[in-house]
Amino acid sequence: MLMKRALLTCIEVLVAVSIIGCAPKMIGADGGVYQNCKLFAVSDKSTDAVYEAALQAMDKLELKIEDKKKDAFGAKVVVKSSDDEKIVVEIKPTKDKSTMFDIQVGMFGNEERSRMIYEEMNKALMGQK
Repeated sequence: MLMKRALLTCIEVLVAVSIIGCAPKMIGADGGVYQNCKLFAVSDKSTDAVYEAALQAMDKLELKIEDKKKDAFGAKVVVKSSDDEKIVVEIKPTKDKSTMFDIQVGMFGNEERSRMIYEEMNKALMGQK
């Protein structure tokens, strides 16, 4: 009986997540929307610039970089906070020369920390030429 209840709960959660959707529709460049445990954003800067801004933001916030990768198809920065929260920034170029990126803090998200990272990234992007 308990197993059936757990299975039913899992199915309900999956249906709810599929109805809500994964990523929000973006309105314009240089905006950020928090949805489904992630902060989604678009920048009019290049993928390289957003990647460098992510690295600078992590350094400024004193977050330990565990992994960083970049190639022609995108970039990813993985860090750990002092309380062992895993933070992932995924960066992808778009066809219209802008860059989409998302920030996820921990498994279930943390909007406050995501916005702090987003703000530091924006400051770094504003300082770039």
